[in-house]
Amino acid sequence: MTTNLAPELAKGPKGTALNAPAILTGLGVAVHHATEWAETDQITEEALMNVVTSVKWDRSAQYWDGVGGKALVKDGQVTGVSFAGGAKDSGGRVADAILYPSTELGRKIRGIVA
Repeated sequence: MTTNLAPELAKGPKGTALNAPAILTGLGVAVHHATEWAETDQITEEALMNVVTSVKWDRSAQYWDGVGGKALVKDGQVTGVSFAGGAKDSGGRVADAILYPSTELGRKIRGIVA
């Protein structure tokens, strides 16, 4: 999986959401579901790769506002996204959005507008 995410990680902390604690927590929960010791909702490694690679990892409020971050707004314009909420507050939402692409938040982090 690291190989598939390497281009995202190479963008550095200002270009990817992957370095935010809530996003990493959600990703970790999703990866756990592909382990042999996952007790519920176990998925295959192939299914994991499919859901992970379809995510828009760009550090953008368009994808992450209300999921793992909060839009920063100045003078009525979105100027960025803050991931200050943390892993405890947002990690579960991020995991659900990663694991369940057909949900509202799952579509949001994939750039799919309903």
